[in-house]
Amino acid sequence: MDAAARTARALAHELANYLGAMRSTLYLLADDAPDDPEVRQDLDTLARAFKEAAELLEELRRFAKAQPIGTGSVDLNEVLREAEPELHAAMRAGTKLRVRLGSEPLVVRGDQARLRLLILDLVTTMGHSLAEGGRVEIVATPAPDHALENASALLLASGDGPGLEPERAARIFEPFVFDKSGNAGLKLATVYTTVVESGGTIAAESAPGEGTTIRLTLPLATAAAAGENPAR
Repeated sequence: MDAAARTARALAHELANYLGAMRSTLYLLADDAPDDPEVRQDLDTLARAFKEAAELLEELRRFAKAQPIGTGSVDLNEVLREAEPELHAAMRAGTKLRVRLGSEPLVVRGDQARLRLLILDLVTTMGHSLAEGGRVEIVATPAPDHALENASALLLASGDGPGLEPERAARIFEPFVFDKSGNAGLKLATVYTTVVESGGTIAAESAPGEGTTIRLTLPLATAAAAGENPAR
């Protein structure tokens, strides 16, 4: 994963140079182009291609510089509740999303905006693996560990998509393995790196015809505090 991050960093640098030149050229063309429908259609096509390339650049940068989700405290349930409309919008047409919140606060270490983006990346990736009529379910609950220093919140993301063959399932967190589209190919790799950098864990189960389940944990804020300031 470190090698992939270094490659992404180098690619992002080169892509940024090309996109900078393209942006300037597009602006000049838009100002000087004749008022012709066909010309304008061609310019719109170029603008859409530029937008997609710029989005890929941002994904490369985020993956290359994945960081912990922060040092503050935020309720995972509240983040899910506020993000739910955006999560539904991220699903592909003809697919469904169900969000099940925990019955008690799940205050994890992190910042709301970064945690929201991590969950959005996860849902987007799962959603892009579905066929028509498929469903993703997100469940937030305390992890089954009663030791204070290990107490964590558990986030389960299950999708009833086609699943992966064993050789691909073993590499599910590598870039472009789970979903080869430019929209989701780097997102799961970024989720993986972010969770690990945040002191959490992440694992996946996937098999052909059985869908995919991704299980991640994030330390509760109380557990993180206990680890930093152990009782004497």
